[in-house]
Amino acid sequence: MKSSSQRFHVNSLFGYALILLVAFCVSWAAASQSVADPSYPSPGTYKLDRIQRASSGLVLEDNNWRPHLLSSYFSGQITLFSFFYAMCRDPLGCPAAWSAFEEVKSRIEKDPLLRGKVRLVFLSLDPRTDSPEQLSFFRGKSTQDVPWNFLTTWSPYFLKSILENMGVMIAPDRDENGRKTGQINHMLKVFLIDKDGWVREIYTTSFLNPDVIMNDIRTLDMESH
Repeated sequence: MKSSSQRFHVNSLFGYALILLVAFCVSWAAASQSVADPSYPSPGTYKLDRIQRASSGLVLEDNNWRPHLLSSYFSGQITLFSFFYAMCRDPLGCPAAWSAFEEVKSRIEKDPLLRGKVRLVFLSLDPRTDSPEQLSFFRGKSTQDVPWNFLTTWSPYFLKSILENMGVMIAPDRDENGRKTGQINHMLKVFLIDKDGWVREIYTTSFLNPDVIMNDIRTLDMESH
């Protein structure tokens, strides 16, 4: 008989594999319906204002549970950042962010002018489940050309101030009887952060377009030259 910890690990891996499958389906559907939009302004022809300082706080990435400053992931490179949790099932939530990140990563890897200049960062909304050990399932996504960091925190207490500073609200999802379903209600927000730690754009579900994100990334890169 499997121990409870073994069953939890198996269920977590199944959940992580499922989010990859949902993200693939979202990506395929978006690609099949995509149409080039000439209305997007060309990179460098517009300015992205400084919206706010990106949040700091203590986060975890390594299996030894050594703390890192979140702000250290927002300096020296252009950063595309979002909150997620591995058991998310909402196709307009975390899987949509995953799909956009995958597409942006693929395009950057093919662009010699951007390789090594952009970092992707996900921070878990569910630290009780998404431990550093569990998130190690995703570490193969990171490459030298485009680092992709999967972060978590010790507990919801450490996550709370980060969420508040970034203007993100979350709540446990409940069924008709008031019981928690294991899902987390949150509005998807993806943040584009410059090399100095300033948020320069915020994308929501209706505006999470890889074409727009890439133009904005190129605009920030051109700004630093």
